[in-house]
Amino acid sequence: MLSKKSVAAFLLGSALACGFSTGAMAQADNDVFARTSAAAEMTKKDLAEALRQYLEIRIEYAGAEIDYSIGRTYERLFQCSSTQKYYTAVMVNYNLTTGNPIFDRAVKNYDNVAMCDTWQKVYLDCSIPEGGTVMIDNERIGQCWDRPYSLPDGEHVFKLIKKSGEEHVVKFTAKSGAPDAHVNVAFPAERVEVEKIVERVENYEYRERFHPALYWGLISGGVLFLGGSGWFSAMANNALVDVQKYEDRYAVLKDESWKKKANDARDKVDLGNALMYTSLGVGGALAVTGVALAIVSHMSPKEKVDLDNVNAYVAPNDGGMMAGVGLTF
Repeated sequence: MLSKKSVAAFLLGSALACGFSTGAMAQADNDVFARTSAAAEMTKKDLAEALRQYLEIRIEYAGAEIDYSIGRTYERLFQCSSTQKYYTAVMVNYNLTTGNPIFDRAVKNYDNVAMCDTWQKVYLDCSIPEGGTVMIDNERIGQCWDRPYSLPDGEHVFKLIKKSGEEHVVKFTAKSGAPDAHVNVAFPAERVEVEKIVERVENYEYRERFHPALYWGLISGGVLFLGGSGWFSAMANNALVDVQKYEDRYAVLKDESWKKKANDARDKVDLGNALMYTSLGVGGALAVTGVALAIVSHMSPKEKVDLDNVNAYVAPNDGGMMAGVGLTF
């Protein structure tokens, strides 16, 4: 048997546990109330955002009231199957009966959309300006979805509203059983009248005494000739080796063909040396001349040359300003 102290401790622990549980439940209730109130307020401004908030709440707190609010938001967003799904959840999943206000409202609203799967489906193609919104039959849907909107028979009004309050209205008549439709809702593209402004401006350039192509061409040519002199020098050295090789063979074999080859190699040595010295002379002269012209050109004052055959113009366009030049011949 439990002692009196054990019984007292048990009762105290139970009371504390009940207290903590009650406090946690009260805190959860406060959280649900605050968040659902915020979502309900958002339905006046942006139904798509309100739906997102309701669905986030349902992840943590499922209940008939939350499901009804989600179903009602889907109904105002003209989403047939999702509306029926959540109204059905209210009527089936929570053991509610006639007389319960949430149950009765779900039944009544379900009757309104019972045939919505036969309504015409309309895809809304819209471009919402920054800070603007779009409305269908005075419901602020907030954004344009890729999914279709199920619209009952009759005329419907699509309205695009800029942040400034400017409105663009498109009307559409839906008919049950009709093929899916696409409705474009966008402000007309703004057209800007562009007036071309042509004006005469002073056009000139400063030119060096010698054109850069002249002295850089001389310097480049000189470098090429100097590089070629190295190749000719190598040719002469290779021929000189052949001379010694052929003379050695003539000294041993006494065959006149080797002597002839040695003489031909000597001619090649002379040619290589001549070309080498010529390349050195020409290349050096070209390079020195080019460098001298470059120094003189850079040290001399530049000449101002007017470009009388050039007309400059400036013109506004859709993205800002456009500038260009025109040549006359």
